[in-house]
Amino acid sequence: MPKEEFQSLDPKFAQSLVDIVACELKKNVNITDDRGVIIASFSKERVGQVHEAAAQRLTAGKIQEFSVSAEDELKLRGVRRGVNVPIIFADRCVGVIGVTGDPETAAPYARLAARFVEAALESNANREKLMIALKEKRELHTIYVNKIISIQEEERKKISRELHDETSQSLTSIIVGLRVLAEMVHSTAEREQIIRMRDLVAGTLEAVHHLAVELRPLLLDDLGLVVAAQKYVDNYSQQYQIAVDIDFVNLSREQRFSPEVEITMYRILQEALTNIAKHAQATHIQVVLRLLRYKLILTVSDNGIGFNPDFSAQPDSDKCLGIFGMKERVELFEGVFAIKSVIGKGTEIVAEIPLKQKKKKKRIW
Repeated sequence: MPKEEFQSLDPKFAQSLVDIVACELKKNVNITDDRGVIIASFSKERVGQVHEAAAQRLTAGKIQEFSVSAEDELKLRGVRRGVNVPIIFADRCVGVIGVTGDPETAAPYARLAARFVEAALESNANREKLMIALKEKRELHTIYVNKIISIQEEERKKISRELHDETSQSLTSIIVGLRVLAEMVHSTAEREQIIRMRDLVAGTLEAVHHLAVELRPLLLDDLGLVVAAQKYVDNYSQQYQIAVDIDFVNLSREQRFSPEVEITMYRILQEALTNIAKHAQATHIQVVLRLLRYKLILTVSDNGIGFNPDFSAQPDSDKCLGIFGMKERVELFEGVFAIKSVIGKGTEIVAEIPLKQKKKKKRIW
């Protein structure tokens, strides 16, 4: 915990320190809080008692090392003969540590114990600061990656619509014009040449349609993930001549999720199937999209040649980048991404994304 946020000694933490110190020193040790209440002791029955000698000095506001004599032990509650040393952390006294025994021989042990506790508190605070810094770094990284993906998707969406609305319409107009022109000419050779040009433009139009869908399928925005995934799988199977079975579990065609979840699952499906076409030499693919309580799970498995899932051993950097890209997309949702592959037996990719859920009329992740 950072110094500026420190409030009091944690009893469990204090007890763990007492156990360590008592074991090392082979002495009875106790720690009080900043009000003189014993919060940790090698003699567990003392926990919760007020150490009157410590309480008096802490209340006075100026606490220094002090001894407890045999007479004090008889007069005051909760004290034992020994030496007590203040624990200083963040420029304030947060408690007192005491070591029982003859004051003269106990004093060095008590001072050593106090320094040990202070060092442990400092180490704990530094570790907490490091954890906070790492958390902030992860959050910034998540924001940065999420922003990049959002910009990419918006640009893809814009280009896809321009290809669909403008480029496709222009090419369609050219095709119609060439068809009319072919009917107007009398020369067979000229007509055949125009028809070849028309067929070339028609092929270009089909390629533009395919590119627009790859960039951002209109079905995904208009009808949702289930319809878009089914359409993509159908086109994929036809294009690559690979048998693909797709199952939707607990999902209907009308089921919708947030745009971020839908595009993430669609991109993972797209990337996984593209990798299979490029590298797996598979003849059959099984795709399962499952809604399980508050999780959306995509599983893509194939019967291909498999590969070594140790990415550092992979010479094919394109494949690794694709896998890391899928993993990073899932981690933006604090989801789980797993990949299993066996040489000669195929590969399975699982992406699991938690969904927002309703609880007492509040939406939480």
